[in-house]
Amino acid sequence: MLLVLLPASAAFNVAARPASTPCARAAAPRLTSPLSAPTHPAVAGWPDKYAGTLGAATGPRVLHDAFAVEAAETTLLMELDVANWPTWTTAGNDRWLPNVTRKDKEMPYGELSYLISGKLEIVPKETGLPVVVNPGDVVTFPEGFVSDWTVLEEL
Repeated sequence: MLLVLLPASAAFNVAARPASTPCARAAAPRLTSPLSAPTHPAVAGWPDKYAGTLGAATGPRVLHDAFAVEAAETTLLMELDVANWPTWTTAGNDRWLPNVTRKDKEMPYGELSYLISGKLEIVPKETGLPVVVNPGDVVTFPEGFVSDWTVLEEL
């Protein structure tokens, strides 16, 4: 049961790059962005964890500027090249036990996720309204987004 996690940033806007430029973050964001912190488990080794070709016609990109959950169509999954994203699971992770709410989780970076299996409830602090993420959903987490998370079924 896995959740695919992909840090989402302007670095994934590969359409704006010249074809001869390899995928690399600009110097200023590299110095200030948590995406560059090699010790953060969600981004350690990125973009090396992405098995596809950055800069290709398909691949990861930012979908929304705000928190959003949407059912993914096959064409979107192919455009995002989700099959080559790194994966993550809650199995064996004491921080993400089922039915235990993690309060005020703040996203230190933007992230795009695709839920493969399991179920997750997210309650944005801004609205207080629960949103259930199901298998097949794509979730956009903007940087600084604060919410409560409850794993309803192991991811």
